[in-house]
Amino acid sequence: MRLIIYPVIFLLFVSVCEGSAPKFDNCDWNGSGTLEMALSRRIQPVYLRCNQGTIHWNYPQGALRVDLQYRSSATPFSACIRRSAGSSGARIYLAERKKLHLIFNSDDPMDLVRCVSSQRGQVALYVEADPITDFLRRATLEFNYHLKKTSRRSNDLLEECQPCSEEQLLHHYCSSDFVFEGKVTNLNHNKQLQVTELSVSISKTHRINELQKFPELSNGIQESNMSSNRVILQRPLKCGTKSGFGEYLFLGNWVLGNPTLECIPRVSEWKRVRRKALSSGSNQCLLSL
Repeated sequence: MRLIIYPVIFLLFVSVCEGSAPKFDNCDWNGSGTLEMALSRRIQPVYLRCNQGTIHWNYPQGALRVDLQYRSSATPFSACIRRSAGSSGARIYLAERKKLHLIFNSDDPMDLVRCVSSQRGQVALYVEADPITDFLRRATLEFNYHLKKTSRRSNDLLEECQPCSEEQLLHHYCSSDFVFEGKVTNLNHNKQLQVTELSVSISKTHRINELQKFPELSNGIQESNMSSNRVILQRPLKCGTKSGFGEYLFLGNWVLGNPTLECIPRVSEWKRVRRKALSSGSNQCLLSL
């Protein structure tokens, strides 16, 4: 994703809340803007130390500084953010290297998910209310965040596009929200949402949460009927996913309401990794055939 740099006054932002020790205790934050915040240009600090949560800001006025940290301190991570349907009244920036990078404008698509990398163990967001035109306006900004631990060797978001190692395959097999075998029947590269949607025909289920509803293709094609063993999965558009022939093992998690793939090895590759793990005793859980 190409982030746009905006010349916004930064001094107040970086100096907010001097003299007070931050408390990273919560996953969620709920609050309301005040006229005093708008007129004084005061920035309200919000400190969250959790792997996922929600920010809910009624009547946005002035600005918020939202500091996100992973539960394990100093852990490098990526933070994915998704605005909720009906949100309005504020823009969201990433604060990095004394500059503000626009992540979400007020009128961006609601289903858009954008991810950024942590710097020195945290992600700092600057949430700025839109200019006041009506003091009685009813506006609410709500967005969800999801943090994912990344490698200490590389904090590059392209890391999520790399094929999974044997160790990662074994880990994700035991910890993913869904694991099944199948074939890719269709690809849809959605530039607006910055995702590639993979339509998959399931041939064998290893693990799946039946309560979760898999999405439909954004182009309107109805392929999400679980009774026909077809689901829609997502990968970042930047990964350049291409359709391949044959059977694959699909391993992934629900991230901000979207079924997001972690690993897509061929079934033949998975069987080789499985045999090796069982032979050496390195498996972390029961590895089904």
